[in-house]
Amino acid sequence: MAKHAERTRWVSYLRVSTMEQAEKELSLTAQRHAVSDFAARHGAVIDHEYVEAGASGTDSHRPVLNQLLGDALQPGSTISTIVVHHTSRFTRDATHARIVKSKLRRVGVRVLSVSQELPDDPMGTLMEGLFECIDQYESELNGLRTSAAMREAVRQGFYPGARSPYGYRSVPVEVRPGVIRHRLEVVPSEAATLRDLYRLYVTESGAKAVARALNQRGHRTRGGALWNKGAVMQTLAQTAASGVVQWGRHHRKARRPVDDSLTLAVEPIIDAKTYALAQDLRTRREPTRSPGRAAAKPHLLSGLVFCGRCGASYQLETSGKKIDGAVYRYCYYNCRAACRTGVEACVGFRIATNALDAMVLGAIANVVCTAERAELLVRRDGWSIEAVLEAWRALITCDAEIGRTYALHLLDRIEVHGERIIVTPKAGGRNVAGACTVKPALPLPNPKEKPRPCAGSRFLPLP
Repeated sequence: MAKHAERTRWVSYLRVSTMEQAEKELSLTAQRHAVSDFAARHGAVIDHEYVEAGASGTDSHRPVLNQLLGDALQPGSTISTIVVHHTSRFTRDATHARIVKSKLRRVGVRVLSVSQELPDDPMGTLMEGLFECIDQYESELNGLRTSAAMREAVRQGFYPGARSPYGYRSVPVEVRPGVIRHRLEVVPSEAATLRDLYRLYVTESGAKAVARALNQRGHRTRGGALWNKGAVMQTLAQTAASGVVQWGRHHRKARRPVDDSLTLAVEPIIDAKTYALAQDLRTRREPTRSPGRAAAKPHLLSGLVFCGRCGASYQLETSGKKIDGAVYRYCYYNCRAACRTGVEACVGFRIATNALDAMVLGAIANVVCTAERAELLVRRDGWSIEAVLEAWRALITCDAEIGRTYALHLLDRIEVHGERIIVTPKAGGRNVAGACTVKPALPLPNPKEKPRPCAGSRFLPLP
């Protein structure tokens, strides 16, 4: 039996909360020197540094910290010690600290603090827990002070946010020597895009149509990306375009009552009538705002199908649309980028869900349902091999939940390259299929055409 790798490596984790600290202050440099000296005093050398510049200690999803934990917890890791300058550098969430350090301790990894060197005994564990609670208390207290200062700035007519609403930029203003505040100023280029966005939204059919029109006219988001449905909806949700910025509506991702928020008057970009009409349409068009909507079950191949052109995942495009009272039972998969942004991002490839599902489940059944694997049931219950295989295939190809279980267990990825479908099995799994072909789906119906009643869909005949 192979021995486990010996844990001997010392690594360090260095963190500052903002990019300004990382660029202007000596915080990272000071941490680096202190950690190196600490390791040298213990006869060790820092083998690798994990540097997190500009990340809050209250965030448990920091990329570099997660990379460090993954490296330390993976089987065969040789990391034995993680050194930080202060317990607050590791995390400012006492609960998160206890959970993570408990996992590390079980695999033989220590987390040592340069500023708070503690004995490795129950008293040291108790003191470490107290330090972690103090770190969280200081973080929450600083948050309250910062929030109070920001609210006072809003009352004085200044904008305290780091990211300005779309259509505006934050301009520094020196209110007195050495004291800088910020006001919002209209950006002409973004304001023109914003007016086009509102004009299109109140005349077009929805957010995706608006995104396509903006992209075709050469408009781009502030970051230079193509507009998509989500970006349009997020921009419409901002109140600044109407001349009022609501400050303090959210606290730690929780939405506060309107009475708890403050308002800051800015120069309006959209007239009141157009803004009110757009918000009314947004409320009526948004499906998640409709009460009583039940959560849909995941589709058979949800999370497994990807576009071979752009790499985006495939989603359920549409199904069960009503036209003049008649229901057409068609259902398609299509590229998420094509559905949400349009052909400017990806042309996509529409596939009837029953065609792709049948192809994939058929390929799975061909591999799983073999005579050799059915012999056990034949010997035990006296059935014929043909009867067992027929029932087995029917179970896989006809029961959606069982078919999805097989697909998730056996398949790693399904890529759509036009009519050519590439099915990739999981590593070490059975070779379910190499390349398969499905017929392209017919176009979606034109809502303006008068439908012809029929027993099944004229786009996808019922079996």
